[in-house]
This record gives sequence, C-alpha cells and structure tokens, in this order.
Amino acid sequence: MRTIFEDTTLKAELEETRSRGNESKFALPFLWLIAMVFLGGTWGVYRWADNRPAIKPPPPPVSLEDSKQTAETLNRFNLFVAYGNWTEAEAMLSAAAKQRLGNEQKSLRESMLGGFKDSKIVGADRTDSIDRSVPGRMREDILYKFINNNDYQKVDQRIIPLILVIENNKLVIDSWEGIKPDDQKKEAQPKEDQPKEDQKKVAQTKEAGRKRKR
Repeated sequence: MRTIFEDTTLKAELEETRSRGNESKFALPFLWLIAMVFLGGTWGVYRWADNRPAIKPPPPPVSLEDSKQTAETLNRFNLFVAYGNWTEAEAMLSAAAKQRLGNEQKSLRESMLGGFKDSKIVGADRTDSIDRSVPGRMREDILYKFINNNDYQKVDQRIIPLILVIENNKLVIDSWEGIKPDDQKKEAQPKEDQPKEDQKKVAQTKEAGRKRKR
C-alpha cells in the first residue's frame, strides 16, 4: 500500500516527463529552423563570393623599359597629333617641354611640324628605331605622313624623334626633333610657269637631238 508521499512523488515525475515531452515537440522544429537558416546563409555567402568580380591587380610600376606602357603613351600622343587635338597633346608634355615652347614662343604644332604645320597629317606610325641607352630616357622615331592641302595625290614623309621620360609617376613627352620651318618639299613647277630661259634651253636640247638623228 503506497503512502500519500509516494503518490505525490509519482505525480511529480509524471508531470516532469510530460513537460519534457512538450519541450521536445517545440525544440525539434526550432532546431530545424536554425539549420535551414544556417544552410541558407552559407549558400548566400557562397553565391556572393562566386559572383563577386575579381579584384584587379595593382597596375605595374611606371617604367620606360615596359614596351607596352611606352607604346600606349606614344600611340595616344600620335593619335592626338594626327587628329589635330593639340590641347590634349600638350597635356602629355613634361614641364621642361612646356618651358621649351614658352622659350621658342611657338605652339607644339609649329615646333614639331615646322614647314608642314599647315599640311594635313594622314599618318603617324611608330618605327623600330628605339633607343634606351640613356638612363631615364627613351627615344623612338615616328614616321609622320603629310598631304598638301592643294594636292591630295602627293604624300610627304618625315621622321620626328620623340623622347619619353617619367614625371610625376607617369610617362610624358619630354623632347622632340621638330621639322625645320623651311623643310618642305617643293612642288615641281608647271611648264607654263618655268622661266623663259629654261624653256629656251629645253627647246635647244630637243633641236640638237633632231639634228643628230639626221
């Protein structure tokens, strides 16, 4: 025969067991929810990392020995010159080059092109003539092609050496060997514009040739 104390203890144990069962019913869905949130977060982080654009490597240090860097600088400068964008071209000059223009009291166009400053540029091609023998300087000959505004059939070519240096951590044009103001190929004079004495000499030469044939 159980006492009242035994019944009380049994009743408490049953209530505790029932309470634990209820807690288990609520804990299981909660744990599943936590697991789903964790999996969803992990998937989201993976997708973000997978779709994130790759970090660009830092640009290489500016160097006159890097052919790619020097080619990009010269091509950009030649493009500005060819299209007559002289403001942009002058922006690529070193401080010494700008001072040179001030001393010469000339524009870059006048200093570089000389007698061809009024001709149209139809080509500015880099050549294989490259010199890096002077430390801190790089020289390359550029072949410029011109047409006379009055004669689009005739193309004149001149070599203009350009010198690159590094200034303020960028490549700039430091110097050039410009075309002389009087260096422009003269057009052949038409026969009707030739001096009379020259025409007379030509006629005498032809006459002497006919006599020898006789």
